[in-house]
Amino acid sequence: MSGTTRRPLRRRWVAMCASVVTGLLLAGCGGSNSGSGSGGSDTSISGTAAADTFNSGTPKQGGSVTWTIEKTMDNWNILSADGNTFDYAQVVNPLTPSPYIFNPSYSVTLNTDLMVSADETSTSPQTVVYKIQPNAVWSDGTPINADDFIYNWQVQNGTDANIAAATTTGYQDITSVTGSDNGKTVTTVYKTPFGDWKSLFTNMYPAHIAKEHGNNEASFNWFQTNPLPVSGGPFVVSSVSGDKTSVILKRNTKYYGKQSPLDQLTFRAITDASQEPTALQNREVDGIYPQPQTTLVNQLKGMGSQITYKIDAGLGFEHIDFNLKNSALGNATWGKTLRTAMFTATDRNAILTKTIQQFQSSAVPLNSRMLVPGQNGYQDNVTQFGLGEGNTAKAEQLLTSAGFKNVGAGKGGLEAPDGTKIPTFQMKYTVGNQIRLDTCSLFASEMAQLGINVAVTPTDNLGATLTQTGGNGYDIVVFAWVNTPFPSSANQPLYTTGGGGNYGGYSNKNVDAWLAAAASSTDTATQISNLNKADQQISQDAYTLPLYQKPTLIAFYPNLVNVRDNATSMGPTYNAGQWGLKS
Repeated sequence: MSGTTRRPLRRRWVAMCASVVTGLLLAGCGGSNSGSGSGGSDTSISGTAAADTFNSGTPKQGGSVTWTIEKTMDNWNILSADGNTFDYAQVVNPLTPSPYIFNPSYSVTLNTDLMVSADETSTSPQTVVYKIQPNAVWSDGTPINADDFIYNWQVQNGTDANIAAATTTGYQDITSVTGSDNGKTVTTVYKTPFGDWKSLFTNMYPAHIAKEHGNNEASFNWFQTNPLPVSGGPFVVSSVSGDKTSVILKRNTKYYGKQSPLDQLTFRAITDASQEPTALQNREVDGIYPQPQTTLVNQLKGMGSQITYKIDAGLGFEHIDFNLKNSALGNATWGKTLRTAMFTATDRNAILTKTIQQFQSSAVPLNSRMLVPGQNGYQDNVTQFGLGEGNTAKAEQLLTSAGFKNVGAGKGGLEAPDGTKIPTFQMKYTVGNQIRLDTCSLFASEMAQLGINVAVTPTDNLGATLTQTGGNGYDIVVFAWVNTPFPSSANQPLYTTGGGGNYGGYSNKNVDAWLAAAASSTDTATQISNLNKADQQISQDAYTLPLYQKPTLIAFYPNLVNVRDNATSMGPTYNAGQWGLKS
């Protein structure tokens, strides 16, 4: 989740690097929807049909591309809670098969390389039948079949408490997965309807390799620490450097779809985002996908027509979260008032002015946690509750009316109605991310006006900080989620009691019910209605504060073709098998 975090939708991704957890683009010259020019573009096409064909072309055969990720490759199992990060997924995408593809236009299309068909054949009980291409095999020649669907269901359905899956949403609703036709037909039967069934079985891991490494728990853990020995995608792992900063993929000659034009695709980890433009300019890498920051964008602008870059608006959003496990923030009597006052005093417009409006002047506060502008059903579920308006006087009045003492700056520190001294809160952000540091600094200064002390501290492991493991933790945190095109199943684990992405311990029975109803419905209007009800309640409970829709930034050399932004959780490598060099 630089650190942006994203998370399940199938999984919504925690953007953990300085990269995505996903705008617009900088004014430049020569950019176009066809990608025929070089330089920058200030026109966002994310979520439109044009996004699917940006920079399209016919590549020549052969050659290699080096792409940047922002984390060392420490975890290969992106289905796991610890491995559920955007950067890891960028490497794993070209290695693992998925029935459906999440496109830059936010459309979802059948992966016809892998699948003949996937159809919902019954609604009572809900039944989905997948037919796998007869020639679809893993790179060692083993057929991709029902065993793979069964294994990936079993390790994500939540029945084994020892398996820390990133999400169980959808998988927990399936009662059976069975194979027929020599395993090439897969039938899934649901005990509870699940409207976003197309989000499931994304990035499948090989069942026959899992069997070589023990039971489901053992194999699931094995996949975390070991590079995939076989591939079901257009590339295979060739080598990994000892320090895990370089991963070399070679063309999978056994791939059942169209062969990749490239001989080699290398991923290089650059953990300091500020160094990415330099690496690009020095041709140490061919492309980067960092989180936009003013200095970084200016560096790219300075490279002129040497490179192509684009800023887009995407499905991710930046937000501030409270940890309700903190005894003050989560206090059953007065914690909600404290949180509401804190978010009322938070000036989102000031945050945007200081941060992303420096390079994206059209950015505005985001007023939903569930949807972004352009998605069906987006509405303002925030401002009606006064959150994010930067109204210190109103925040002070909320606290005073509730019996808080020493309200305001220079009065000795805020005290709760029962006399509890409000402690110093630890606010965490991803190390090296200037935008997040600026956000935290502004927030801390605003809280000081209420008599609340906030200590701003960086973390070099956002995942451990959010899961509060290894001595890590937080009281307040700023990060981002990157979504897939399935908002119902994506949001359920983030705000449901005990959900895998509900790091702050939020619990509201009504929200649980609304999100469950959204996830189980196959009717879009019903999904949207329930998502918005839940969103409004979360605002009333002042658990999180959405800040803005994350801009994405992609930059690469103009000799690359079919490389493009994909602001969904799949990211740019969703079509890595089509990447190539201009002929």
